[in-house]
Amino acid sequence: MNSTTREPAPVVGIMGAGAIGLYVGGMLAVAGAHVVFAARGRTLESLSRGLSLSRYDGFKSALKPEHYAVGGVDGLAKCDVVLFCTKSGDTEAAAIDLARVLKPDATVISLQNGVGNVELLKRLVSPHQVVAGTVPFNVVRLSPNAVHCSMEGPVLIGPSDASGPLAKLAEGSPLKLQVHDNLDAMQWGKLLLNLNNGLNVISGLPLLNQFRDPGYRKVLAMAMEELLAALDAAGIPVIGATRTNPRLIPRVLRLPTWLFRVVARQQLRMDETARSSSWDDLKADREPETRFLNGAVVSLAEAHGRTAPVNELICSLVAEAFAEKVSPQMPGDKLVELARKVTAGL
Repeated sequence: MNSTTREPAPVVGIMGAGAIGLYVGGMLAVAGAHVVFAARGRTLESLSRGLSLSRYDGFKSALKPEHYAVGGVDGLAKCDVVLFCTKSGDTEAAAIDLARVLKPDATVISLQNGVGNVELLKRLVSPHQVVAGTVPFNVVRLSPNAVHCSMEGPVLIGPSDASGPLAKLAEGSPLKLQVHDNLDAMQWGKLLLNLNNGLNVISGLPLLNQFRDPGYRKVLAMAMEELLAALDAAGIPVIGATRTNPRLIPRVLRLPTWLFRVVARQQLRMDETARSSSWDDLKADREPETRFLNGAVVSLAEAHGRTAPVNELICSLVAEAFAEKVSPQMPGDKLVELARKVTAGL
């Protein structure tokens, strides 16, 4: 009689136990996966007591510590795949630390904001395979061991031997994990969305309230158009990280508010309290990621003989907010006025 043997499920490591790392790792643990968190400080101590997960659709789970493992980076030594979820500014130091413990056939999947992390990881953890990924939805950290997903969307990862089995692991939870062939172009689509992170800091508003402000939508559209123009100049393709064509998003943002709320109703399916990760960074006194987001637009534009003054303005205003440790809570019409001045060269 013939018998078949199943491949053992991969052991999944989480490098960077912030909001995204805790949510994705926690959902994989809900599905029954063997998950190992690399954590430190308050997070390490808190995870030893459990992990609480919740979602905009009402899902809640209180994982007991026996449902996952937690420790330092050394605990990732037996992981088959490591989800790299640190802030962009921490990539280099974390990658060097991770490289010393990775097993020879381990795969690293980046679930970070920005567009330069994958190339940096490839250099620092070589010869290990590094795969791009993106998380086009918002997760809020409620406490060191509690996270809340405030809007819908799948985790998207590039193809690799580890990608299919990882997507299969997620099927036992509400987490959607999909394999996509062109993550490079999609990461630019995610960056397009992330250009709003700094604006959320400047507004001081929950995301839904911010999107109801036509001034903030207009400035976001201007920032997005600068990125799209820079991508065209560089000959770089872009694919939307959501269902909407990325080149249509600025036009949708400029619609009257009543019509915008109708056209963008799917994208606006989020909690009333949802905010950007940059807002969380401000509240936690962490370094902002703006130079990897809006700053990346400025760098790309300059490299191809263009300018990106609106994104420069956003970088400057966010830097001021973080220096003062408080949002300026700038009205949308005032921000539009500033954006018009910088685009006019004033």
